Amino acid sequence: MTPKEKQNCEGLIYLTWDMFDSPNEEGSGYRFMEREPVLILDEITKATRYMLKVELGYTSKVYADKIGLPTNSSHRTGKAVRLRVVGPRKRLSLVSYLLQLGVKRIGINREFVYFDTETLKKPGIYFH
Repeated sequence: MTPKEKQNCEGLIYLTWDMFDSPNEEGSGYRFMEREPVLILDEITKATRYMLKVELGYTSKVYADKIGLPTNSSHRTGKAVRLRVVGPRKRLSLVSYLLQLGVKRIGINREFVYFDTETLKKPGIYFH
């Protein structure tokens, strides 16, 4: 295993840091993503064996501006994750695990589950 490959799975059992990279910025997930949301997802993957599709993790300023994220978006600081989850049972199970693991900000719609580990924003479950 190369040092780069070793770093990509450092501290994780099932996930890899590159899953959280900002598009076109290799290694940004490892460098800028907060550990807490990634470790939460790794724990959920361990418990459920779900293959999770990370749609959005860390976003660089350039990419966040390009897709119109607000300046206070938790993706810009690496504290948020948006997962593509189209199955209702899988969404419900995922939200249940997030709540069990202490996540206090969750967003849900028909195609994704969003969560962040921001402590300065109002907690709640939001439906989009």
